[in-house]
Amino acid sequence: MNFMIPLRPSAILALFASLGCGALGVTLVRHYPIEPQWMLTLWSMVAALGFLGWQVLPMLLPALVPLIGLAPWTGWISFEELDLLVLAIATGGYMALAITEPTRRPVPWRYRTLRWRSAVGVLLAVFTLSMLISIWRGVDHAGGLQFGYYQGYQESMNSLRLGKSLGLVLLLLPLWQRAADLRPAAVQRLSRGAWVLVLIFAAAGAVWERWVYTGLLDFSTDYRTTSWFWEMHVGGAALDGCLALSMPMALLWMLRERRPWRFGAALLVLLLGFYACLTTFSRGVYLAVPFGLALCALLWSVQRRQGQPDETSATAGWLPGDAALPLRSTLVVLAGVAVAAWVLFAAGGYRALMALLASVGVWVAMPPRRASWPVAQQRTLLGLALLAALVLAAVGAFAIDLIPKLSYGLDLLVLLPTLTMCWIWRRGVSRPGQALLVKTGWLCSVAATWLVAAQWSGGKKDLLGTGAVLLLLSVAWLAMQWPVRPADTVREAGWRVRGMLWTACLLVCGVVASLGGGGYIGQRLSTGQQDLEGRLDHWAMSLGLLKGMDAWLLGQGTGRFPASFANHGPFEARVGDHRWNAPATDLVPGALDSAGFAAVPYPTVTLTSGLHTMGTGEMYRLSQRVAAVGGDVAAAVVLRTRQHTQVRVEVCEKHLLYPLRCVDRQVEVEPQGGAWQVVRLPLGKAPDDFGGSRWAPRQLTAAVALNWRGSLVELRSVDISDSQHGPLLRNGDFSQGMARWFFSSDRIHMPFHEKSLPLHVLFEQGVLGLALWCGLLASALWRCTLGAARRHPLAPAAAGALAGFVIVGLFDSLIDAPRIGFLFYAMLALALGLRTPSRKLKKGEEPDEEEALETRFAGDDHEHDDRRPTPPRRSYLPSRFGTAHQDL
Repeated sequence: MNFMIPLRPSAILALFASLGCGALGVTLVRHYPIEPQWMLTLWSMVAALGFLGWQVLPMLLPALVPLIGLAPWTGWISFEELDLLVLAIATGGYMALAITEPTRRPVPWRYRTLRWRSAVGVLLAVFTLSMLISIWRGVDHAGGLQFGYYQGYQESMNSLRLGKSLGLVLLLLPLWQRAADLRPAAVQRLSRGAWVLVLIFAAAGAVWERWVYTGLLDFSTDYRTTSWFWEMHVGGAALDGCLALSMPMALLWMLRERRPWRFGAALLVLLLGFYACLTTFSRGVYLAVPFGLALCALLWSVQRRQGQPDETSATAGWLPGDAALPLRSTLVVLAGVAVAAWVLFAAGGYRALMALLASVGVWVAMPPRRASWPVAQQRTLLGLALLAALVLAAVGAFAIDLIPKLSYGLDLLVLLPTLTMCWIWRRGVSRPGQALLVKTGWLCSVAATWLVAAQWSGGKKDLLGTGAVLLLLSVAWLAMQWPVRPADTVREAGWRVRGMLWTACLLVCGVVASLGGGGYIGQRLSTGQQDLEGRLDHWAMSLGLLKGMDAWLLGQGTGRFPASFANHGPFEARVGDHRWNAPATDLVPGALDSAGFAAVPYPTVTLTSGLHTMGTGEMYRLSQRVAAVGGDVAAAVVLRTRQHTQVRVEVCEKHLLYPLRCVDRQVEVEPQGGAWQVVRLPLGKAPDDFGGSRWAPRQLTAAVALNWRGSLVELRSVDISDSQHGPLLRNGDFSQGMARWFFSSDRIHMPFHEKSLPLHVLFEQGVLGLALWCGLLASALWRCTLGAARRHPLAPAAAGALAGFVIVGLFDSLIDAPRIGFLFYAMLALALGLRTPSRKLKKGEEPDEEEALETRFAGDDHEHDDRRPTPPRRSYLPSRFGTAHQDL
């Protein structure tokens, strides 16, 4: 690293950018609610890492977005940890650009793969101007800027909260471009890795949540996964949008990977993502993710064909990968597995389904035949294999009632030797005896699957029908093997295609289990028409909130929908709210606070309830996370009110929206002339295992709410204590603002969201902003599908991610969650900047150098293709380019 004095204009601008980001970051860190000194130290360390790794960290930053949301613990709403992280990396990165000189030169222009054209830059700049106008209008409509760190969704800071997502992405773009100019290949790998990590972290959060709160295989409970996205505390589809953006990149990783262990890791990541998608119970996700994955696979296949014109005719209509499995045969196999899974799951549950998957695994792993023998001998072998399977089924049917768990042992006894033989003879079988053993092993595994279903059900289910289905599938396979030279394409396929086929069968079984193992997903699918009608009414009402030509052209303002709904929406649908009231400094007799009460010299919080029908899930809660609760629990609330109401205090096992076990109490409160009163509530004794086990801890959330329509109370303090730990709450007197306090609305979500991404942009930025937004999106999709970036290695995933995100956005706002807005604009900026390197030869370059560069940057399939010899690694750039070739 070579240091220099910033004299160039670009270096001076970078220096000022670094100083500005640093000053803003330090200011925010000093007001962090939890241990600001430690946070300042951590922030400084991240800024130092940003200085040292400015070519790496800005591209990897999206990977941490699912993890760095701590609002339920901190109470921060206007600002969050993502802002601190971006500012820290920008501080270090711009300082590195200002005072250091890279050790390598930028690669030639024609080899650069990330560059925003002038037209795209102008469109992006105009859209940014539209966003700034929208933020200004939102603040103006809120009555002017009243700066605060803990404001809610109806106050002026909500405009800044939603508008800064685009600004954070724009702050990183110069660092992305500079790093891409120096290390284009490394930047591509980092971008793909970052989005794969986004999926891993989001899916891991979903798996953990299901494991702790409902069970991994419980698809009946009315519980929709939220993972780490606290923005779903008032509904929304933050997790849905994250999955739609990240799943195509994981698929692209799997399609391009040729190393077995990495390919297996990619498959595992996709399976985690599919499980997370399944547990969202979102019809938009069920439509968007398959569409995005299909578009990604299609564009990748087109890239492959363009790179291999000699194989275009041979691969037409075939699956991606090694191009060895016809699509029609694949659909037939998946349909057969789906039918068998549905019948077996009804009879034998998850155990029978797992046995079926093991049997399918044996079928997929069966080696090809490398020799020919007489037709009579071939058919005799098939008959003997079927006979052995029938004998095993008959003997096992009589013995399973006498020996407990015999079927599981038989299944294991069949699977292990058969899979071992498949591995030993994976190159192919050349002797009749080998073929007999393998075929017998597979058919016996089918018989063992039927025995597992029979023993699990205890003979109470229709086992005759189950056996008939399995026998029909086995006979169908025998019929395919009956010809003299059967065209068994699965046997000739490579291990990658076989792995993808078995994974597809696993996904089919997972869908069957979710449909058959619980009624909630079926209920969600059955109410689609009713929910769509509700969406249409909500959209019409949202458009009715736009008053005047200026609102239609420029929008109502960023973040103003919740306030507009509360002030002008349907009266009976208005939701609760809370406001922090600062202590009065100069008390004047008769002075009133914002709630209409007499002003007091200490802070208070005004809490209101909605005008909708109230219930346990419909209350607006003011909550705080607590570490542990044990023994007898009691609460004391100091409040005042002018009307009759009901106050509810609870401590629940609750991740975000859905409480499990609770200790709670609800009492009637009379106004007493608006005077302060202490309401004491004994909550009862907490269960001994309250909060879950050590290995599966559950979050404990304390909350106060009003269970009375149209209520308004002013809180002076809230105290909750137990007999083992004493006081449980921090900042119970609100002396630190709303630090550590959070809020949620478990079931009432419509007042917070337009429930449509295009309508959200229209409401906030008007027709002009929507046109610019659509122009950016259309430009990105065009570039990655048919435009200049269509041959870029990341283009298929970028197009699939944006298309899937938009489909989810047809039914939800999405970018009204700042972290999801950041991910969307990051993917949009990446797609707009992708560029396929030029393949034109310059004077003095050799053809092999150009071809190698094209392979390195745009092909990427050929480099690891196991059907092609791997060329030796060497420098492909002429020496006049210095050391820039080392990263290529």
